[in-house]
Amino acid sequence: MSQEDSEPDGEARYEGDERPVESLASVVLVERSEDIAAICGRVDGAPTWAVVIHAPDGNRQLSTELGMRRLVRHGEEAGKIVAIATRSSSLASRARQVGVPVSRRPESVRWDAGGRHVVGVGRWSLATPAIGRYVQLVVIAAVGLFALGLVLTMAPSASVVAYPPTETVSSVVTITASEDVTEVDLDTLEVPATRISGEQVITLAVAATGTTEVGVQPATVSVVISNRTQADVVVAAGTVLLAGPSYFPFELDETLTVPREGNITGTATAAKPGTGGNLGPDTVGGWFDEKFRFLEVTNPEAAAGGVSEPRPAVDPQDVVNLQTLAKALEGSEMIKRGLVEARPHDAVFLRTAETTVEYTLPEPPVGTPTDIVLLRVTVKVSALAVLAETLDQLARRVLQSEGGAGEFLPGTVTALETGARQLDADTGLIRTEVRLQGEFARGVTAAAVKDAVKGKSTEDARSTLSDRYGIQEAEVKLTPGWAPWVPRFGFRIDAELRSHSAEPAGDASTTNDPTTTDSSTDPTTPGP
Repeated sequence: MSQEDSEPDGEARYEGDERPVESLASVVLVERSEDIAAICGRVDGAPTWAVVIHAPDGNRQLSTELGMRRLVRHGEEAGKIVAIATRSSSLASRARQVGVPVSRRPESVRWDAGGRHVVGVGRWSLATPAIGRYVQLVVIAAVGLFALGLVLTMAPSASVVAYPPTETVSSVVTITASEDVTEVDLDTLEVPATRISGEQVITLAVAATGTTEVGVQPATVSVVISNRTQADVVVAAGTVLLAGPSYFPFELDETLTVPREGNITGTATAAKPGTGGNLGPDTVGGWFDEKFRFLEVTNPEAAAGGVSEPRPAVDPQDVVNLQTLAKALEGSEMIKRGLVEARPHDAVFLRTAETTVEYTLPEPPVGTPTDIVLLRVTVKVSALAVLAETLDQLARRVLQSEGGAGEFLPGTVTALETGARQLDADTGLIRTEVRLQGEFARGVTAAAVKDAVKGKSTEDARSTLSDRYGIQEAEVKLTPGWAPWVPRFGFRIDAELRSHSAEPAGDASTTNDPTTTDSSTDPTTPGP
């Protein structure tokens, strides 16, 4: 046991012997087994009013509530303040409960931190604020909720897409559809009708019936170039000469050097083939380049050799024929059926279809040599229809009883009209008989697939689905990819039954393929 001095406030700093006695604290070293009476006696014998009880390994009696309160009361009666320096968590906790300052080392005691934890930051120390029991419960609850949030958002998840064996189930029902109906009534089979629209681009073509002359051989001409200057002039091959009132272009066949105060004879070829270059004598008399215009040029003989032949070309009647054919598309049943083909899982009422045709100018223009004439036509078709989502609801209600235990695969339901349709033009009410048909996975549901794969590896999950439900094709994806097993929690698993027939076609398409939209959607966005 020993006793030494320490600064009572933990902040003031003195040099040498300048420290006043009243600024020091006595340090009383106690053993783990020392009783409270002996400790109180040593506190009385301390020369300073501040006393640090240094119990490195703790003290049995001070760790009790009775012992700690006796020490505090004895110090108050003796006119002294007491602090505890210890590594024992039980002793430190007991001291904080009664408001006694606590530190791990005697020299780092903060006398103003009674009952609070002290955090050291370099040479400084920070006394954390005291929190009550309810605040502690709130903190614990917040930490628990945070941990739960991590589990829900960062724990492994799985996505399972299964392609089960299916059978086709169908039934004939009478439905009533109207644009005024907003919700599906499964009892009366009244369903909402939506006006859908489709756009199809068709390129029409006809053989060109007109004719035009097309040059096949250019004309040639002999020219004489005169130079009246005192210097020779070099005229390069390809220099353009102009002939006639239309300035028909000819090009020199070779480079010529025109002597000073002299002339030279050369040949030129028409820049464009055809009979247009067969011009008379003395018609070539100009230059395209201004720098040669001081030279005189002429053709003593006529240009000859240009040949033109008749070729097919666009005639005005060809344009009229194409436009007539384009307008005929407005009444085409085949064009209207293109809307049905583009929306195979919707029930489209073709008798409500409306068609409009738009076209631009033909290609190429009138008079252009060509074998065929093309006209790009945009056909827009709109009609009332019952959408696939509504048909799925009807199928689950009407066909479930015939299918038994199992699940209809989304996107496989179709509806075909089988009987006469009644259309009320005033109210827009449609009453018709349709055959509902869909693919049914017997004996398996998405929930059953989810339960079957819980806690299994990817290969075991596929094997279980194959053995239990005959599913030979299944996609099991784990997130993150290094996760070894499918989660055991159902809410972390997304299971779906799917059919290849319901999957959208590939991206490959032709110009004449239709594109459809719902009237309630953005017209630039393809519909489902």
